[in-house]
Amino acid sequence: MSRQLQFDFGATSLGLRPPSRWPRQARSDADRLMFRLHPAQSGQMATVADHTRRSHGLSGKPRDPGQLRVSLVGLHNGGKIDRTTVDDASAAAATVRVPAFELAFDRIASFHNRESKPLVLLCGKGADKVVELERRIIDALNRAGLRLRRRAGFVPHCTVLYGDRLVPETPLDRPIVVLITEFHLLHRSASGRRRSVGHWPLLG
Repeated sequence: MSRQLQFDFGATSLGLRPPSRWPRQARSDADRLMFRLHPAQSGQMATVADHTRRSHGLSGKPRDPGQLRVSLVGLHNGGKIDRTTVDDASAAAATVRVPAFELAFDRIASFHNRESKPLVLLCGKGADKVVELERRIIDALNRAGLRLRRRAGFVPHCTVLYGDRLVPETPLDRPIVVLITEFHLLHRSASGRRRSVGHWPLLG
């Protein structure tokens, strides 16, 4: 039997995120499954974030390098995610076949998302590969009976801090290039506790 789940990641442009069909309270109190990439050069990314924070006088604190990631697919059902759903998502992830690729973060800019103003690193080279990986994951989840629809205008990015003002899109002096060889699945409970479900290599 298929199960309807809801996306919880992504932005359509350097602007407002589209409104969710789920109430804000339901999102904050719900379990979530989160597919994501963990860039290896997170130290360099954190350094760029801190430089941008100081040069633009932002009040936000840069995320720790260990917290930097590129979100792929996030889903929830407004409540607790059961073990069967976690197992089915994991089994689906194991069927995804995408070659490893290089991803270049070459710009930094702010998204305007209601009250928050996430400062993000944007991808140039390899962004299309991230979009393709997202599509493959969604297709695999749908085959497993987890009903999801693709998002329009998915923009691959890495949030480095939440600021108090907007930063215009600015090219980096030197792109940060990382080799993407695997993707991860994280389960976050309604209480905020996180645990790694698994990770899978990118195999063409």
